[in-house]
Amino acid sequence: MKKTMVLILMVMVMVMAVGCSVQPIGKGNPSGVGVIFDGEPLIFDSSVFFQGTVVGQILSREAVNGIARVSIALEGQRDDLIKNNLAAVVKNGRLHLNRFAGYGDPLPPGGYINGFVNTTSYRWFKLKHIINNINSSADRRTQRLLVQSGWGE
Repeated sequence: MKKTMVLILMVMVMVMAVGCSVQPIGKGNPSGVGVIFDGEPLIFDSSVFFQGTVVGQILSREAVNGIARVSIALEGQRDDLIKNNLAAVVKNGRLHLNRFAGYGDPLPPGGYINGFVNTTSYRWFKLKHIINNINSSADRRTQRLLVQSGWGE
């Protein structure tokens, strides 16, 4: 009897969790900003950090062909962060926003932030592109990942 009740309770919780899912990235969710990763990020906290402060939340995640896409929503007046010089780095299971360089252009509608599954891959990318314009290198990386995943045009 107890096992049956526990099973029914678990099924009810699973059904409620599926019913409360968040809309994926796209036209149906205009407040979300996409972050694209080369690999599956291990994120355990739904908060998004910038300079040690919580600035937003993770809305949804999906993965195709080894490329992951995460939708984030920033709180309040944080839309000025969304530029092509922004990177998202997973540190200790949390998503942190970092700037590649001091100034960047606003992200175009439907644009993506570069995501890195760990700090080593982020630092390696910066080191490889230190001579070139890192912002344009980041744009090329985003386009390559979008095409590889099938989400690009």
